[in-house]
Amino acid sequence: MKTLLVTCGATVSFPKLICSVISAPFIGELKSDGFERLIVQFGKDYREEFAGKLDNELFIEVECSISTAELGTVNTPVSRTLMASHFEIIGIDFSSKIQHVIKEHADLVISHAGTGSILDSLRLAKPLIICVNDDLMNNHQQQIADKFESYGYVWACSAKPKDLLRCLTRSRSEVLKPFQATRSDAFEGRLKFLAFS
Repeated sequence: MKTLLVTCGATVSFPKLICSVISAPFIGELKSDGFERLIVQFGKDYREEFAGKLDNELFIEVECSISTAELGTVNTPVSRTLMASHFEIIGIDFSSKIQHVIKEHADLVISHAGTGSILDSLRLAKPLIICVNDDLMNNHQQQIADKFESYGYVWACSAKPKDLLRCLTRSRSEVLKPFQATRSDAFEGRLKFLAFS
């Protein structure tokens, strides 16, 4: 199944991003691109709110198509399917196997601008959209996103639906530069500096 993985990080939820990716226009665009599944790693203490956003007449609860063990979560995933189609949405709070989920299931990744999440996707050669959480202090994520985009490794945007749709459109026709899979202490040092400056 062609799958989009959205990761918000393990600790801080990112409601703006979550609302955008589960919106009807965004899901419609995903479906028109051939996507059949959306996995959202929504972060700590957001499970009830995430499930609540999907508890309406458009979605029905279904058994998750991926096992809890494979998703690397201890909690039962939130799993819904869009009533009018076979489009599945899976929500998890945390994954101890996020690299496995990215490698085995993700055709495209949308990530918050945390360096660990970014590097996970790039090292696995997955096309990546970085979404900046501008609610965080100092807005350091913008600097990180801008740096990765300037190298041609990612597409970067805000969590606004129109910006995400623009990046989704770019992902159809643009090819990103391959990321150097070998570790570079100098490069990672610059990223850490950006993250904490």
